[in-house]
Amino acid sequence: MRLLFLLLTLPCICRAQNSAQDSARLFAPGVISTGDFTFNASFTPDGRTVFFSKATINWGYIALYSSTERRGVWSKPIPLPFTGIYRDCDPFVSADGKRLYFSSDRPVEGKPYADYDYKLFYVPLGGTEPGGNPVPVSVPLPPGMKISYPGFAANGNLYFSSADTARHDVDIYRCVFRDGAYQAPERLSFNDPGIVDFDPVVARDESFVIFSSAGRKGLGSVDLWITFRDGDTWTTPLNMGPKVNTAGADGAPGLSPDNKKLYFCSYREPSPRPAQASPEATDALFHSTANGMRQIYEIDISNLISFLHPK
Repeated sequence: MRLLFLLLTLPCICRAQNSAQDSARLFAPGVISTGDFTFNASFTPDGRTVFFSKATINWGYIALYSSTERRGVWSKPIPLPFTGIYRDCDPFVSADGKRLYFSSDRPVEGKPYADYDYKLFYVPLGGTEPGGNPVPVSVPLPPGMKISYPGFAANGNLYFSSADTARHDVDIYRCVFRDGAYQAPERLSFNDPGIVDFDPVVARDESFVIFSSAGRKGLGSVDLWITFRDGDTWTTPLNMGPKVNTAGADGAPGLSPDNKKLYFCSYREPSPRPAQASPEATDALFHSTANGMRQIYEIDISNLISFLHPK
């Protein structure tokens, strides 16, 4: 069955490769992609400020960072004022640029701290600077459901993934924002029982969702896939091809404000074997983007989207 699946999907993946005119490259190498464990990328509406996550390899610490572009150069990233104690991750800037949403295991006021108990928060954005204390977001979730990797359409609809430990499954959900409140979560139609689909990012107009999957048979252990909205349902997910995916793990997708560029994390940089050993070269390798840690990559996907979903 796997061979049959590969024979059926390989032509689509190859065509996706040929239609992607751009190639993935490190995002802001030496400034944002430095060899540290970095992932996520969400931008202010003008595209000039990016928020992203940094973590230790064992996920013991996760913090939120920001960087601002001036005259084509990104500034040295700095941690956000409120981050550094709890695991703060998965930043997402609202379409109007007024809020920065993120996940965190920080306790809600009056409740005890619980390790890895992620909840949804936001801080106001004044210009590009977040201000004030994080505010919890009220979402009507059933018992046991947790919001992971939140993202928002321009109309306020919330997309996220959530694990079902009883079924050993992870699916992607949407909570419609109506009359100033979030409605109960709906599982997106393309999800299959037993297939781990997670970390969605939604286009501002809800025309498509890009997500990670560890269960669909693609090119690596984790690939990025895309599904398009078709009325009240979603199309069968399509692999984004080898210009995006590798034989390893590729995930944590983000989009530029105009939906034309995809940002994602990967450890595709090869580890070069030096022709001659030296203490300086050895030390530089372990502190470079070739050290095997996940880095943020960018690629223009406008041609790829037009090919996969012609209008």
